[in-house]
Amino acid sequence: MNARPCFLFRQWGLFLLITLMMACQNPTVEAPKNLIPEDQMARILTEIHLAEARVTKLNRMAQDSNTLIYKHLEKKIFRKFQVDTTAYSKSYSYYASNPEQFAAIYKQVTAELEKRKKPADSSRTTDSGRTNRLPARLKNLKK
Repeated sequence: MNARPCFLFRQWGLFLLITLMMACQNPTVEAPKNLIPEDQMARILTEIHLAEARVTKLNRMAQDSNTLIYKHLEKKIFRKFQVDTTAYSKSYSYYASNPEQFAAIYKQVTAELEKRKKPADSSRTTDSGRTNRLPARLKNLKK
């Protein structure tokens, strides 16, 4: 009598295990018809991250103001690259579902952000690596 319930328990346990394993797999997302090329996607993401940084730097108290400013900057970015929000969203979802491609895109984004950061940083430091804090009118004074 004990064999029958044990068999059913194993059957349901196996069914549950297979169902959970299938549910944990990443669904494959097909490339959309208007897929943004990787290099252009990297440039768009770079601009979007810079826009987010600008909005954060504004330090507005009202979250609504930050959102409105960001949406305005985002629209300008999409106009600049001649991309609509649907193409961007579908392309982002596609690349996010392909980790290797997404990592390659973000490697480009990171490299571009680092490249843009260096000129600003190097202008503030002296040859010895210390930060130059003197105003411009005092830099030429003799010691």
